[in-house]
Amino acid sequence: MRLANGRNHEPRVAGAAVALSFGVVYFLIAGVPPLPPLSVYDKLIYGVASALVLGFSLDFIRTPPFMRWLLFPLGCAALLYWLEHPGIETAGFWTLVGLGGLWLASIAALWRLEAEREAGINPVVMLMIAALGLAAVAMLGGATVIAFLSVALAAALFGFTVWNWPTNVFPYGATLLMGAGGTLFLLAWIAALHEPAVNLPALGILVLVFFGDMAAKHMHLGESRAAKAAAPIVLAAVCCVPVLGAVALAHFLNT
Repeated sequence: MRLANGRNHEPRVAGAAVALSFGVVYFLIAGVPPLPPLSVYDKLIYGVASALVLGFSLDFIRTPPFMRWLLFPLGCAALLYWLEHPGIETAGFWTLVGLGGLWLASIAALWRLEAEREAGINPVVMLMIAALGLAAVAMLGGATVIAFLSVALAAALFGFTVWNWPTNVFPYGATLLMGAGGTLFLLAWIAALHEPAVNLPALGILVLVFFGDMAAKHMHLGESRAAKAAAPIVLAAVCCVPVLGAVALAHFLNT
């Protein structure tokens, strides 16, 4: 990224590395999808690309915070509609209620990530732990493709975390939020809507991961350099609590 874009433009595109890494693994697992896509798994990579372009555009034109908070719900709604089209137009009441619940959960997570945008790599850590939790719940539900792709996303996020720990080198912005967050939500939506053996209450518990920073802030570590370096590790440990609960519930209900 530095060689291709220089020191001035590099921070704007560094967050794209996560979605691009995920795309490489997707092509290795699923190959190049047809256009137009024939299945939701075909739509997945096109949705990731759309979310990445949207996020990069928000960063490039330096969109004001108010506009970002407004565009995130609209972007999620557009992705969810496209994922379930055709068929969503004739969906029943309870199906629409379920889609609305998925949309609200995704918006809550996005807004929590946006609220932590200035808190170093905290949003990246939460996304990484949530991706690992999704992988475990999906594996217990027999959705192995979702599980493998979720692990790929978590690995890409881990790589971004390593580059930014203990010193935050690359700023966190909408490019990473929409690229990585959009990827995570698309995987979760596919698991919830198209993998009947995946436990829905367990997926719901994973939303609590995005509120882990609230609990972690009560653990006063001080202002020393060592304390600041340990803060992401503490946050990861706190976020693992709802993940363990989700995995335990999925295991209990799937046995």
